Amino acid sequence: MKDRLKPYEREIEYCAYCPKLCRFACPVGKVTCSEASTPTGKMTILKLVKDSALSLSPEVAELMYQCSGCILSRTYCEHRIEVISALEAIRAIAVEKGIAPKRVQEFGPAFQKLGNPYAENFSRKLKEIIGEKHLADKSVRAPKKADTLIFTGCTMTHYFPETIKDLIKVLESLNFEFAILDDADSCCGYPLFALGHWQILEEHQKKLAQKITGYDQIISLCPTCVWYLRTRYQKPGLIQVGSIEHSTEFLSTRLGQLRLKAKMDAKIVYHDPCHLGRYLGIYDAPREILNWISKNGFAEFYENREQSECCGGGGGLPLSHPQIARGISKHKIKQFQSRAGQILATACPMCERMFARTGKEEGILVRDLVSLIAERLA
Repeated sequence: MKDRLKPYEREIEYCAYCPKLCRFACPVGKVTCSEASTPTGKMTILKLVKDSALSLSPEVAELMYQCSGCILSRTYCEHRIEVISALEAIRAIAVEKGIAPKRVQEFGPAFQKLGNPYAENFSRKLKEIIGEKHLADKSVRAPKKADTLIFTGCTMTHYFPETIKDLIKVLESLNFEFAILDDADSCCGYPLFALGHWQILEEHQKKLAQKITGYDQIISLCPTCVWYLRTRYQKPGLIQVGSIEHSTEFLSTRLGQLRLKAKMDAKIVYHDPCHLGRYLGIYDAPREILNWISKNGFAEFYENREQSECCGGGGGLPLSHPQIARGISKHKIKQFQSRAGQILATACPMCERMFARTGKEEGILVRDLVSLIAERLA
């Protein structure tokens, strides 16, 4: 175990002996009101485990899953410590030892059935959405039908197939050639990674890599997919691809080629997703789209850009601790209401899912930026 945690020795040491100035930034800590749930709380306990002063028990493992991976604490940290990497490592150890929370332990075998977290036949669903026109050629040896692959991702395909249709509508209006992977296992693998199922993940990534390599460009509606494909597929050379872009990156440079029937006059409040913002550093592209589509501009949350607070949907938190995830989302919904907005706009399927579910009773309308563009096309 010590060898597995050695790469994160600096992070663990710095956090364990820190004066805990980042506590106020942790969305989990705000919900649980527990010192143990804060970044320094978890890292202090992790240091005790690393130093063999405390055993890695099921109770300790449970605590290590109380994190959404938002890395907001890094924004306020003098040393820019990224806590989540160390937590992900100990989660993988917990899964291997069979002491991870039961719902987490069961996730891996369930994922393997169809290659995605939702046990859904995405191949059939995507074919219904896109028809035959834009299907990608899944044969490794065969030439691709297009130079650009649209990677829909599992959460978008499961919850928001209409948004995929909206992206197709926008791309077709640009006369842009593309292909879409209609595959059952169209999940990048991040859920497996975040929850600690690294052995299952290795096999999944090898299979997926064969299907998505060789394109000049990959575009995804999901910032988590973009970040994960860049860091775990492209960077280590698992796939050969020219670029991997988020839909807002791609579209923000082509707004002049699109024609709107009218600009929106509804009051929009924009939420920066954690993976799009702090992980990928993409802040301006969504705002360029909003300024282009809105008649009177748009509003921001008080904490925005690098300080944006989490929706509660990352790091496998909705599976491991659904009530904590919901609590984080409720906090954000209250902030939205205080801004008197009419539309809560974002650019991440998990953010949209969390806000739509939590804000349903209040009648809050949550929309992806791509859908807002598609609705206004002339």
